[in-house]
Amino acid sequence: MGSMFGDWPSFDPHNFSQLRPSDPSNPSKLTPATYRPTHNQTVPPPDQDNVHHMSYLVIVKLLG
Repeated sequence: MGSMFGDWPSFDPHNFSQLRPSDPSNPSKLTPATYRPTHNQTVPPPDQDNVHHMSYLVIVKLLG
């Protein structure tokens, strides 16, 4: 029984000799994946500062 990956090289991250250049006469039909964010991840949620402040107060009260 053959491998389900056909003639792909076995997984060995240190064996670069198994890598073969792509065949330009047979281009890949796959389109590259594009990341499309669902929201702005650079801006924290509006209540994050308040949550951190409240957590700090609870910890100080427990330890004090």
